[in-house]
Amino acid sequence: MVNEVRAEKGEAPAPGALDNKEETEADAKNGAIDKNGNENQNVEAEEKPEEVKENGAIDKNGNENQNVEAEEKPEEVKENTYTNLEVCFLCAKPATETCDKCNLVGFCSEDHKTLHRPENFCFPFMVEQKQDVGRFVVAVRDIEPLELVMWDNAAALGPRMGCPPVCLQCLKPVNGSFSCEKCNWPVCDKKCADGSAHRIECETLKNAKEKVEFTNFQDPHDMYRCIAPLRLLKVKEKVPEVWERLTYLMDHNTERRGDTELWDTYQTSVNRFLKSSDPSFKDEDIDRAVGLLWTNAFACSNGGGQAIFPTFSFMSHSCAPNCAHSVFPNKTLALQAKVKINAGEEFTISYISTLQGSLKRRMKLHDKWYFDCKCARCMDPTELGSFTSAHLCQVCLCPEAFVLTTEVENDSAPWKCVKCGLLTPASDLNAKETQIAMEMQKVDNNSLVGFEEFHEKTSTILHPGHYLNILLKRHLVGLYSGVLTQLEPEDLERVKKYCEEVDAVYQKIDPGYQKERGTILRALCETSKLLAKKYLNDQTETEDQFSVRVKKCIELFQESQKCMFVRLKKDPNDVSKYLVVARKDPIALSS
Repeated sequence: MVNEVRAEKGEAPAPGALDNKEETEADAKNGAIDKNGNENQNVEAEEKPEEVKENGAIDKNGNENQNVEAEEKPEEVKENTYTNLEVCFLCAKPATETCDKCNLVGFCSEDHKTLHRPENFCFPFMVEQKQDVGRFVVAVRDIEPLELVMWDNAAALGPRMGCPPVCLQCLKPVNGSFSCEKCNWPVCDKKCADGSAHRIECETLKNAKEKVEFTNFQDPHDMYRCIAPLRLLKVKEKVPEVWERLTYLMDHNTERRGDTELWDTYQTSVNRFLKSSDPSFKDEDIDRAVGLLWTNAFACSNGGGQAIFPTFSFMSHSCAPNCAHSVFPNKTLALQAKVKINAGEEFTISYISTLQGSLKRRMKLHDKWYFDCKCARCMDPTELGSFTSAHLCQVCLCPEAFVLTTEVENDSAPWKCVKCGLLTPASDLNAKETQIAMEMQKVDNNSLVGFEEFHEKTSTILHPGHYLNILLKRHLVGLYSGVLTQLEPEDLERVKKYCEEVDAVYQKIDPGYQKERGTILRALCETSKLLAKKYLNDQTETEDQFSVRVKKCIELFQESQKCMFVRLKKDPNDVSKYLVVARKDPIALSS
């Protein structure tokens, strides 16, 4: 996190872009691991992005390309752009300089110039601001699917709010068998006690007048709420240029004060404790640090930690996002486009899982981030034709009788059957979804029969595209993937149908290249391959029909591979412009 607060102000080198020793070129060649633990091999040619440009030409990331004869230069095509060179791309102050590489953004300082173009790569975005919305990020040129949009380094990383005791260095669970000899907080061992992350707060914790007791290592411990804010305060003190970027972010402290119970918990376990450790800390700064983390941090380290990324935090939410992010062990985040994004279009991510219904999504977004989503999906009763919230009318009892909301912006509005007009309170449908979800959790996680029977039940209550049915089908696909070779054609066709139905919903609510869709496409490819072989061997289909199926399998495999990898900027030359590594599991932005 900011190179462990610049190595406790020993001023270590600034962080490299995406230099990650744990993610090597071998990772790219060896493929991704799917959710069933299968390794996928030999992904190379289709992942090589960007052809070599003309002699002396400047590519769209501002790099000059050589060694192609001038006469081969094709007719120049004017690029579609969206820019305002009069203001800084980040803070909107008057620009003093324009990027001489891409000529698409202006900046007000050397610091912001570096943020636009770190390591010979021009970030293709600018930050804009709108009343009642705040800051958001737009493309300054057309962005292709899978194109890298930005990378960012964590300003602070620490235990998530209200977690059970974890090691302050590696954030793994602890049992109390070893404690730091200086501050007496639990850590894994001496190596972790001397680690660079823990060193940030160790001295402050040692000076605390209020000593903390650690006896229960299973339940949440309120005092862990103070660690990430403390680390962020150290950034304010020792790395002011990073703190300056955080000043543009919202903290929602006014709204947070409305929850008096939670506010008082933070005042006790964070403010009072930190001021007893270091009297120079002020309530205003502590509240600001807590609010920034509450609003902008997201879960990492397998759910045991939370991190805040200053530039990435400008990204707006959409329930059908056009970008996906990956976080790497070196505390670096990469953001890439999932679909084609036009110049002037907003970059969006999803703060929560996209595979949820409108009632649950709107409640979570309002309770955590204090806004009502008005994305295209939320403004459409059918949710872009996905029907992920639609129930089936229990009076009509026919598949065409969808129950949809009567007012998309009113969470309390009744829902109405499109066939008979029967009205149902939203609260009843919300309670029904919660009940089904709880019953689903009781089914044996490895039972194919159990989940098939449960799916048969929910199919009469919920639309086939309802998010709970999609979750069921996705889990069934995962269970069937381990026994595909043992299935008869009839069963394989059912698995194929599940895959296609899940993918159809993904293409509407989470379109483009993302890992969960890649897993489903991989399963669809394997199932389709087995069906092709069986139908050919049984002489049910001709060789020509077999060839058509094989071609489709190849297309599915190639599409799935694009979903499973993230392309990272490696160095400025065209031969190895990107490092291709396995995409990390997406993590909801709720810590």
